Amino acid sequence: MDKKLRCKDIGLDCDSMVCGRTEEEVLTQAGQHVLDIHGIEGFSKEFYNKARSAIREGHCEDGDTEETGTEDCGACGETYFDCADECCC
Repeated sequence: MDKKLRCKDIGLDCDSMVCGRTEEEVLTQAGQHVLDIHGIEGFSKEFYNKARSAIREGHCEDGDTEETGTEDCGACGETYFDCADECCC
């Protein structure tokens, strides 16, 4: 069973979800996402604990996850999350 974490579950106004095989993998991806997209540098202990407790079990292949950074934004070659919430081409 995979592990999943939604931004909304930790109080962020974002529909993204990260998914991985372990809690550590999910927290690493979540950390990169909040840095890249939300401008939050590093987890406070409180934020880390909130994120860790919000991780749920599921299947990443179910189609209910939103893959971060994979949408093709056309000719410029950037991904959806390179420019926050929209393609910046």
